[in-house]
Amino acid sequence: MRYAVFDLGSNSIKFVVAETAAGRVRILREKSISTRLAEHLIDTCELRPEAIARTLAALKQLRTEAAVLGVEHFRAVATSAVRDSRNRRKFLEAAREVLGFRVRLLSGAEEAETIFSGVTDDPHWKGRDIFILDIGGGSAEWVQGRHGRLEKKISLPLGAVRLRERFLHAYPVAPDTAALLVETVRGQIAHPLAHYSLGTRRLIGTGGTITCLAAIDKGMAKFDPHKIDHASLSLAKIRGLMDRFTGLTLEQLREMPGLPPKRADLIIPGTAVVLATMAVFGAKRLNVSVRGLRYGVLVAAIRETEPPAGAPMPHRHAAHATR
Repeated sequence: MRYAVFDLGSNSIKFVVAETAAGRVRILREKSISTRLAEHLIDTCELRPEAIARTLAALKQLRTEAAVLGVEHFRAVATSAVRDSRNRRKFLEAAREVLGFRVRLLSGAEEAETIFSGVTDDPHWKGRDIFILDIGGGSAEWVQGRHGRLEKKISLPLGAVRLRERFLHAYPVAPDTAALLVETVRGQIAHPLAHYSLGTRRLIGTGGTITCLAAIDKGMAKFDPHKIDHASLSLAKIRGLMDRFTGLTLEQLREMPGLPPKRADLIIPGTAVVLATMAVFGAKRLNVSVRGLRYGVLVAAIRETEPPAGAPMPHRHAAHATR
C-alpha cells in the first residue's frame, strides 16, 4: 500500500510518500515547499490571500505527484498558522477542495503527541529517554519522554516565522540583538517549562531550523537527510553558528552552504529558540532527527489501515528528498 502525508505548516508544506510491503515501510519521496502561510498572521490574525494562494498551488502540485505515484491512502494535517487564524474554516474548505479529502486541524497538544510518535518510531530512539524540541514556523513544541512513553508536552507560539515578525525587522542582525532575542525567548519558556527536566534524557531537535543547523555545520551544498539524521551538535558549535549568522545581510545568509535561501530570514530566530532551550535545561548537546510531525501522521495512518502493524520506519531509505 502507498501513503501520502501533507503537513501544512506555518512556513512550509512537508510532503512524504511511503510504501508498505512485507512488513517494511519504504520512503518513496519527500519534499518541503516554502509557502509562508503564517506571513503577517501576527498583525491581522488572518491568513493572507497571497499566502493561501501559494499554499493551495503547492498542494495541487503535490496532490498530482501523489496520484502519479499511485497513492491509495491520504492524510493531511494543519498546525499553528491555521489554528490561530480567524479565517481557518475558509482555508480548510479550500484545501479540501484541492486535495479531495479533509485536512485535520491539530491542536498544539495533538501536534506535540504526533511529533513524539514520529521521532520514537525511529529504531534509533525507540524506547529511550528523550526530550524533543520541535521548532516550526508558528509554534514550537517541547515533549518529555521516558522509556518510549510520553510524559509531558507543551506547544507555545514561539515559531521562527512568528519570532522574526515580532522581533527582527532589519538585517544584518547585530550580535547584541540576537543575544537579547535568546534571553527574551528564555524568559518566555522558563515558567511554562518549569516542571520539565532534561536529566539523563537525550535532547533531540526536529524541524527546519534544526536540520539547517546540521547542514550548515557540515557545509552541505545539497541537502542530504542521510547525513543529518542522528547528527549531533554541541552547545559551543550552535553558539558559534549564531555568531556566524549575526552581522550578515540576507543576501549573505542566502549564499551560506546548507541554508536554503527561503529559510535565510528564519535561521536566527529559530536558533534563538534552540539556545534558549539549552540554557533553560543546561543542555550541552543537541541530537538531530529528520523525523517529526509528518512521520507521526504516517505511522498513525499505517496503523489505522494495516492493524496490528508495528513495522518501524526504516533508518532512512528516502528515494527522493528535497527542500
